[in-house]
Amino acid sequence: MIYDSHCHLDLMDNMTSIVQSLAKEDIGILSVGTTPRAYLKEVELFSGVKNVHVALGLHPQLVGSGYDDWELFELLVQQCHYIGEVGLDFSKDYIATKMQQIKTFEKILLLCEQCGNKIVSIHSLKSAATVLEILNKLRHGKKNTYILHWFTGTPVQMEDAINLGCFFSINPKMLKTKSGINLIHKIPPNRILIETDAPFSGEFKNAKQLKNILQDMIDNISMIKGIDLKKYLIHNEETVFAY
Repeated sequence: MIYDSHCHLDLMDNMTSIVQSLAKEDIGILSVGTTPRAYLKEVELFSGVKNVHVALGLHPQLVGSGYDDWELFELLVQQCHYIGEVGLDFSKDYIATKMQQIKTFEKILLLCEQCGNKIVSIHSLKSAATVLEILNKLRHGKKNTYILHWFTGTPVQMEDAINLGCFFSINPKMLKTKSGINLIHKIPPNRILIETDAPFSGEFKNAKQLKNILQDMIDNISMIKGIDLKKYLIHNEETVFAY
């Protein structure tokens, strides 16, 4: 089974038809959330849909907004295998909450490390250095798997992330920029996952369209790296999503 490793399924206009069509295709979705309350709604919506894994999120862009229900996040985290979207965002629209974001992200990672057995999808826009610094400080052993979603850091930062054991989820927009292609060249095949980040990086109407998007990504990344990515990808996804 091939996975969309980072998708905001609950924000898709055609969410219901996508979920209904999933059973016909051999694909899965990690449906990341933005708030703890959104997680509860998604669990209810996707209950019994074996192709969808729901993640508990607290998006950095919402820190300090009133939607960042920390008490509910803390209550739910122990029962959740998948965590995301979490992380840091130091772009101009969100830099004002930088210190609050850091404090929240550190608390999230501490909880994840205490619990163990978590798959964590991390946002790191204009904040890769700080994300990696916090990961390096708080990560202990190999109890959790950390995925850097839509990574836009430097090649040196990418090497640091590899040394920390991180995976990288690549989306179609990364295949359209010189910096994205340069990073893809350097990411080891055994650390690559693929994502759509829909609806932010593109949209699809049904599971068949999603499958075509994911297959196109596999073909394009294989061409960039000069290897058959699919055999690596299947192994990577079995490692990350075997739950």
